[in-house]
Amino acid sequence: MLAPTKITPLGLIGDKFGRRLNVWDYKVSSDDLPPSLPIVLSLGTSMNAGKTLTATSLVRGFKKAGLKVAALKITGTGSGGDTWIVRDAGADIVLDFTDAGFATTYLAPVDLIEKGAFRLLNHAAENGCDVAVIEIADGLQQKETSELILAESLRGIALGAIFASYDAMGAKYGVDTLRAAGHKVLAISGRIGRSPLGVREAEEATGLHVYSPWELQDGALSPVLRARASEKLANGQSNNPYLRRIADSSNPTMAIGQGRAHSSQLRVDFLGKLAHELILAELGETPGHGRPASDSRATWPSPFGSVLVTLPEVLSQGSNPAFMSIQAPAEMIEAAVLAKTRGALKSSLGSLVQALGCPPLSATQMYNLVSGAWSMFEAVDHDERLLGANRHQQNVLAGPALSPHDDLDGMIMNFSGIFNEGGDQHAPLGRA
Repeated sequence: MLAPTKITPLGLIGDKFGRRLNVWDYKVSSDDLPPSLPIVLSLGTSMNAGKTLTATSLVRGFKKAGLKVAALKITGTGSGGDTWIVRDAGADIVLDFTDAGFATTYLAPVDLIEKGAFRLLNHAAENGCDVAVIEIADGLQQKETSELILAESLRGIALGAIFASYDAMGAKYGVDTLRAAGHKVLAISGRIGRSPLGVREAEEATGLHVYSPWELQDGALSPVLRARASEKLANGQSNNPYLRRIADSSNPTMAIGQGRAHSSQLRVDFLGKLAHELILAELGETPGHGRPASDSRATWPSPFGSVLVTLPEVLSQGSNPAFMSIQAPAEMIEAAVLAKTRGALKSSLGSLVQALGCPPLSATQMYNLVSGAWSMFEAVDHDERLLGANRHQQNVLAGPALSPHDDLDGMIMNFSGIFNEGGDQHAPLGRA
């Protein structure tokens, strides 16, 4: 075994006047007041879990939506790799804690780290950015990270967090820890994507979807992020121009074969089925034996459009079901619609029912809901496969097609390593 490296300090660097130089003297000049620029957090289980590639992919997705993006790393020890890759992904402003005056944030007081992050965010806002992607180094158990995730100042301006993990157990623990700290966890990503079994286990354990870096770069999370911005606008932040720009941003063009995964109508239809089952559960009835429906209908708002709900006669004479006053969380709708297994669908439905303030469904009610939703998704998958076959035939006749990704995306993936090595990153979503 090699002996540990030994370092002998030779002295301190000074200027021509003999004054000691310190990175603190060269920090950005913006103030450290609480910012209003929205952020998305990239957190993970540990070093090398995939946080930087997740942040990089989010930057690429935001850029494809037409937004100006800052990429910030607010803790760690200074190195070039993390900042270079997000710059290659198209980030408009790239800063880390060294720009806030820290050579390292190890053992730095958390209130100073927060103020450093505020300076970076305010600098990004002053330079025209619409949103910032923030990576926090190491895992949730690391000292500074464990304290930062409890900071209301960051949580309050966050659209949400994406959690990068190696495995399903780490994903489950991380999601539970962040939720307990008050965070809105929107998705899972990271090196867990290299294991199809790990992906299935994580989705079933958390009720969230596991996104590959390619999906994030294509803008697959954009509907969720736009919905979160709209939610914040409706809840006391209507004057925030950054949230308005995110909510009004464009939907990135999806790669061929992935359009089904972003059908707003499919999500509206799914929510209609969910509403029907919840109403039956509230009345204590089973599908096929409900009370005659009246002509009364009510509208249930959702992140993907209004859901028209037919009310049984007993309800049409009074108020709407309580759950219809709550907007279903976009990330949970996505997790359900994109579920790869019945188990993952059941988990995401359980989370949705809880988020809507409804009591847990009985085993029979949940079985009926899962079966009905699964049949709906399988029908859409069947149509998608037929459409894909027709496209393939047309491509064969027309000659080789151009890759849906440009050279920059290839550079990003080659630089960072591939999560699902040897796999087709744009294969149609399968179900098992």
